[in-house]
Order: sequence, then C-alpha cells, then structure tokens
Amino acid sequence: MSKYLQIARSLIDDIENQHLGINDKLPSLRALMALHHVSMTTALACYRYMEKSGYALAQNKKGYYVSKPFGNIKAVPFPQFESVIVNPSPKTQSSCISMPTDNLAVAKLDTRLMDMSLLKSSLQASIKRLDFTLDYEKAQGNEQLRAQLSHHLSQQGFTTPASQLVITNGCLDAVANALEITSNSGDAIAVSSPCYSGLLELLSLLGRAVIELPSTANGIDLVQLESFMADKKIKACLLTANHQNPTGHSLSNQQKRKIAQLATTYQIPIIEDDVYRELSHQVTPQLPIKYFDNAGWVLWCSSLSKTLAPGLRLGWCNPGRFLTAYTQHCKIKSLGVNQPIQRAVADYMSKGHYTRHLKRINLTLTTHLHIYIEHLKLNLPANVQINMPQGGLVVWLKIEGMNAKEVALKLLKKQVFVQSGGMFSTTNYYNDCIRINIGLIPDDKILGQIKLLGDAIKQHF
Repeated sequence: MSKYLQIARSLIDDIENQHLGINDKLPSLRALMALHHVSMTTALACYRYMEKSGYALAQNKKGYYVSKPFGNIKAVPFPQFESVIVNPSPKTQSSCISMPTDNLAVAKLDTRLMDMSLLKSSLQASIKRLDFTLDYEKAQGNEQLRAQLSHHLSQQGFTTPASQLVITNGCLDAVANALEITSNSGDAIAVSSPCYSGLLELLSLLGRAVIELPSTANGIDLVQLESFMADKKIKACLLTANHQNPTGHSLSNQQKRKIAQLATTYQIPIIEDDVYRELSHQVTPQLPIKYFDNAGWVLWCSSLSKTLAPGLRLGWCNPGRFLTAYTQHCKIKSLGVNQPIQRAVADYMSKGHYTRHLKRINLTLTTHLHIYIEHLKLNLPANVQINMPQGGLVVWLKIEGMNAKEVALKLLKKQVFVQSGGMFSTTNYYNDCIRINIGLIPDDKILGQIKLLGDAIKQHF
C-alpha cells in the first residue's frame, strides 16, 4: 500500500472510531510531513484522497478539517413533465401560523449564529462618525456600502462594479422590483420546479402567470425553456442557480452560461435570486448566472438575510441594462433604504468581519448537515430519499406515498413546524416531500423534533 494511503487510512480509522470528531482540525501539511517523515507531495496526496472519500474538507488558508461521508443515501428522483402556463394562487398551511422564531419550517440561521456583537459595534461606530445624518439616502444606495460589496464580491472572482449595484430592502424586494420593471400583470414568468413558496406568492400578488420548468440534479430543462423563449410565451425568467430553495439544487457553469446566452439571443430578462450562493459547503462559493452575462440581460439579486441577519433587511440588485429604470423605480417606490443600517454594514464589511463570519458559518453549516442527515436516517423510514445539497440552509426529502401536508398538520399539534412539498409548486408532483431548515443548532430540542417528525411519518403509514 502506498505511503499516502497508509496515512489516510490511519486518519480515517481515527474518524470512524470517533477519536477525531466532525469539524476537528487535521494536522497541517508540514506537521503531517514531520509526523510521518514524508514529502509534501505525499502529504497532499493523503489529504486529497481523504477529500475525495469525504473524510476531509479544505478551508481556504486555514487547512483541513474532519468531515465524514454520508454513506448510502437514496437520492430524490425529480419528475420530468411538460410545462404549462398557470395562474398561481397563494397556498396557506396552518403550520406556518404563529411559529416560534427558530423552527424547522423557515430557512434561516439560528439567532445564536448571528454576529450580533460586531454588528452592534459597527452600528455604534457608523452613528458616531462626523458625517452621520438622517437625511434621505441616494436611491441607488449608500456609496460606501456599494463599494464594500463590490470589493467583497471581487475576492470571489465575481467582478461587480459599485456603480452597477442598487441597494434594496432585502432580496425579495430586489426581485419584486425586477419583476415590476420587466413584466406586466398577466405576463408569464418561467421558474424552476419546485420553486420557493415566497416567490410563487409574490408572482401571484403581482398578477403574473407561471411556467414551472422541471429541475433535477442535472439542472433545469433548457429545451423547454428555449422553446418558450422562442415562441415569446414568457416575459422573463425567475431562477436560482446556487443552492436553490427548496431542493438545494445548483446549476453547472455550463447551464449558467447557456441560460445567459439564451437571454441574450431572445432578449428575455433573467431575474436571478442568488440569496444562498455564499452559504457553500465548498471552499469557494459558486458563480452566479450573472457572471456569464455579457449583454446585461441578467438582473442579479441577493441579500444578507440568509448569510448574516434577516432583520437587517438589506439586499441588492445588479440590474444590468435595466439600471436606470430599476433605480428610478426604487426611488419612486421607497425613496431609498435605511441609511444607518447601510452605513453600519459598510463599516462591518470594511473591517473584514463579514468574510470571517462567512467562513465560520459555512464550516458550522457543513457540520450541521452531517448531524441532520445522520438523525434523519436514524429516525425516518428506510425508504426515505434525501437530496444532498452543496450549500444553503435546507434539506429536501421524499417518502413515496406520504401525504406531507397531513404529516405537517399532525406535527403542528406538537409544536413541530416543517414545510410540506406542495407549498412549493402549482403542480401535484411534490405532495410526498418535506423541506426542513438546517440553519438551527442541532441541540437536544431540535434533534427531538426530528424524532417526532420520524414518529409522525411512521404513524402516517
């Protein structure tokens, strides 16, 4: 056996025997070389083998950390179907009413994971500055915040000039503005299937029709998308390319490039909801569709609601060729966004806090995913199928024959909140699916709720 395999097998045995725990730091490459009297090439080969096997996770400039493969998990099969134009109607579910702050139904970070201390410090610092005022902020947003966002994104290989960014009241506000300037009531909007329930509700509120495009682990059905574009049956597309809610799906760079090309060819706007992109289980966040947009047809929307704190209500949009119309729409609609909060977040980012926060959160969420998956496997029926995300805050599961809405309503009586799959579609393809939030710290209370979920599903059959 090669030396690197011997070392790797020894470390893997320590992980399997729980001498090394998930998220523990592995020896540095130089320490590994010294411990085993091997070359840098051998040490690298060892960790690359462990990465490929699922036992190690590389963190940029920090080294390698213990991970663990998930074992045999049945993947969720996603339906292929012929898309049609429908008028969405708002769906309600009793389990969504009067929920506690932290629950399995809402995709958000645990409040204990929010960087409250440093955010408060930045808020105080921004107010103490000599140039602080409470006048109207520019409709396009605070210049310092846009500059910090631009710099932050450039560190991920995604160049977005500050002059092209517009600050909004969260991502949903950014998306709503984009829909309002690119389409009218009655127009059809293409979305992936299943689709975040909040977007379906927004489209219904704005009077837009919907075309759901089949979305699987292999991506969105681009054949049907191009056909609708060519026939001028859709006015715009509303898509999430990275860690999509509710399934966790991410598109390949090839698909992202193709979608940007289709938008240019048929001159049909792509509204990209990219709110989960920076919550990645990989070392480097994935690129958005906007990265491949050379003609300005992609209106890229995101926010800090999922990565930092939802209460900040800060989002943004790079509207491409629609910049003037978008900025004017924001000015008329809201006269700008909260000035002190924008200044505080600019201060927070300028000190490097946001970058460090993301690294901590992503390491934490990777650990969460392992714990949630293990407990779902332990408590749910053996025929459960789970879609394994590469990032984001949600896990999507399916049990054939289950009426997920009934299960959710039974759990409501025990103060356990989950989202049934039917909430995320105008079709009936996902009624045996459930989405749960993994942003919560998996303490005894949360793991107890997963056990109750398993009990409810087993009793259902």
